[in-house]
Amino acid sequence: MFELLLTQNDTFLIGDIAKLLGYIMEWIFSFTKLFGIQNFGFAIALFTIIVNLLMLPLTIKQQKFTRISAVMNPEIQAIQKKYKDKKDNESLMQMRAEMDDVYARYGVSQTGGCLQLLISMPIFFALWRVISNIPAYVSSIKDAYYAIIDKIATAYPNYVETLADAEIRVLQTSTDAVTQKNFVVDMLYQFTNDNWVKLTEIFPNVKEAILEASDKLMDMNRFIGDIYWSDTPMEKWKTIAILIPVVSGLLQWLSFKLTEQRNSNRQASADNQMASSMKAMNTFMPFFSAFICLTMACGLGLYWIVSSLTRIAIQLAINFYYDRIELQDLIAKNVEKNNKKRARKGLPPKQVATAANINTRNISTSVPVDKDKQKADQERKAEAIKKATEFYNSGEVKPGSLAAKAQMVQKYNERNNKK
Repeated sequence: MFELLLTQNDTFLIGDIAKLLGYIMEWIFSFTKLFGIQNFGFAIALFTIIVNLLMLPLTIKQQKFTRISAVMNPEIQAIQKKYKDKKDNESLMQMRAEMDDVYARYGVSQTGGCLQLLISMPIFFALWRVISNIPAYVSSIKDAYYAIIDKIATAYPNYVETLADAEIRVLQTSTDAVTQKNFVVDMLYQFTNDNWVKLTEIFPNVKEAILEASDKLMDMNRFIGDIYWSDTPMEKWKTIAILIPVVSGLLQWLSFKLTEQRNSNRQASADNQMASSMKAMNTFMPFFSAFICLTMACGLGLYWIVSSLTRIAIQLAINFYYDRIELQDLIAKNVEKNNKKRARKGLPPKQVATAANINTRNISTSVPVDKDKQKADQERKAEAIKKATEFYNSGEVKPGSLAAKAQMVQKYNERNNKK
């Protein structure tokens, strides 16, 4: 026995996203039914591909930010190093202003690298809710379970108490009839063949109806043999189900490795703390993925596998596209796009934005200077240094001696006092 998920999730934001994703899953089931295919695994696979494609704009934005960061980060790190030991408010504000200037020059936001993570996390938790309890979000599936419950309730008005006493699975109770009905659906969704057989023994008067409906529902939920998408690999230890967390972890590792290799080719910075943190997370996540898939429903593992395969395909396509674009052209287009956004807000374009198109290592032209003015400035500086040296070295003491240095300090003070 184990604790069940309670119907639809009503957590702020996650619950709303889960309902929206549920509509997508509902559409997929209706679409696949036209071709005579009704299986949770097939629907989850299509569902995962669609959701990843919907998030493609965020993925592209993240990849663009990563590539621009490869050029921008050395400047950011130089600013951070410059103000490393300065903790006063004025220095912190100055550091922030200089960093903002760099980000504006490259046309990116400081939150650009975090945006995808901030958006993808609630989507993932919402996905987990939908995949872990499909009947709660797909009305056509829920109706199939309702049909069984209605027949049992007609023949056995006190069926809830009977189920609770039987302890087939943990059953939540509620005084509201509709809520209680949904709790029973949650329980039936977790049923194995043995559970369905026991259910016919508890309610023998509706045995035929239970067997007919259970065959249909179990086929929808079937992975392979006696393994179902609602099962956990840990429950089916030493079966093919154990391959789900293994494959999931390997594909996660491959996906992160592919991204990491592309980034390291463009940015080799030993003191880049952000890169080190990302590398550590990318090393940890495949193990975390495998553990989650081991303890959660096989359907969630399928989602992670298909999601990794989709991300790998998308990553290869993005790499193919960006490899044919010069980085400086990418920066220039990004700055231009950023200035258009500023214009729509009534703000002037950033004057420093044009600097993003310049690669200081490849400058082939020089800025014109007034050579006569430059020569005159150098002569004035040389004359001032000569006079200062003659003044401080005048006297009877030996130049360079301790006495000469003391005399230099004395004459410096006398000179300042006269002023």
